[in-house]
Amino acid sequence: MVDFVDVCINLSDYKFSGKFNNYYFAWSIFFASMGNNISVRNKGGKYTFGLSVVIVSYNCCDFLRLCLDSLLWAKRDDIEVIVVDNASTDSTVQLLKNDYPTVVVVENSENVGFGKACNQGMQIAQGRYLLMLNPDTIVPQNLADRIYLFLDTHPDCGAMGVYMADGCGRYLPESKRMVPTLFSSFCKFTGLAWLFPRSGLLASYYAGHIRPDQTAEVEILAGAFMALRREAVEAVGGFDEDYFMYGEDVDLSWRMVQLGWKIYYNPEITIIHFKGESSSKAPSSIKAFYKAMETFYAKHYDIGSRGLLMLLVRISARLLLLNARLRRLIWGSNLRKLSYPIKGDYLVFSDNPDSIADEVSRLVVGNHIKTEEVEKKKRIPVCILDLSTCHPSKIIDFVRIKGFFCRNILWLNRQRTHIIHPFGASERTIVTTLD
Repeated sequence: MVDFVDVCINLSDYKFSGKFNNYYFAWSIFFASMGNNISVRNKGGKYTFGLSVVIVSYNCCDFLRLCLDSLLWAKRDDIEVIVVDNASTDSTVQLLKNDYPTVVVVENSENVGFGKACNQGMQIAQGRYLLMLNPDTIVPQNLADRIYLFLDTHPDCGAMGVYMADGCGRYLPESKRMVPTLFSSFCKFTGLAWLFPRSGLLASYYAGHIRPDQTAEVEILAGAFMALRREAVEAVGGFDEDYFMYGEDVDLSWRMVQLGWKIYYNPEITIIHFKGESSSKAPSSIKAFYKAMETFYAKHYDIGSRGLLMLLVRISARLLLLNARLRRLIWGSNLRKLSYPIKGDYLVFSDNPDSIADEVSRLVVGNHIKTEEVEKKKRIPVCILDLSTCHPSKIIDFVRIKGFFCRNILWLNRQRTHIIHPFGASERTIVTTLD
């Protein structure tokens, strides 16, 4: 595998945004390939890989391991994985070099932001299709085949999103969205969208008129998972690097729509998005999110609408910041403090439960519930999902269907070194090391 680190360092100052056209995109790839024997698309439209997966990582080593394990489980030759690390201070880079030698690693000397890091990955990507993927995700085994099928059969599709569930099996509404207009933003910020979640008018921000299990055309996708057609990305010039964190996905989706490309939501594919280290209710994250929204409104709306939207954004940001600070004042920075073993009945979802008996005994104490008995239970205190023996696809299907039965869902990673304990989208997922 070619080492692309030096190439990407040289490209780190390249401004790959909507201000540039396809000419700059093509030549940036060409010059990056000089002297490195990088195989790029020729005039005949041939590619080295069917799919290039670009993951931007920043201090989320444990989640990244889960993501890569699910991606590389199938050991396919038509997929390349590129991880762009934004100067992580944890062991991310060392992990990649030691345990994932087939992964292309881009090491940035500083945190350049999500959009710019994505552009760095795309500049060296050799796949026919591109997939922007968050590190705190788990994907099914047949992911590539389903992406190929959908994009091949929908030539007008510039980007495709999927059904995203959190680590507890709850559907994430950001899986499908419409462009944040003045009215839809007002409904979201004031809570009207949550009171009428199926309204096509009041809940249009999260496309409430579209069922979670309904394939449909939308306008905005979440950056946690964006399957992209290379031609569409080239047409819009990649991600706008004026966004540092948050908002890049909204901007890219909307620019594709404006150029005539269609954005699709495809619930036939399900992924897990823990929303752990990559998202937070901390004041800094809240400020970054609403700053990004201001950037989007300033870029895409006229002066009249822009002023009202920014006023709504600032009021909402102040309220959320006040709420976050009150929560931290009352309950402290750690809203959840875990202690093992947990007492209560438990279910072990594994292809070989006996092989993890030691780990289970350290995590939970109670009566073991068999899988066939789940239907008889209205609520299960604890469910342990074994990624060391059970394929991620099987677990994803179980969580989507049965996850709500469980009060506590514990994910045992493939190496049996860590427990991932999610609490839903409203709180950060906690990772615990097994000593």
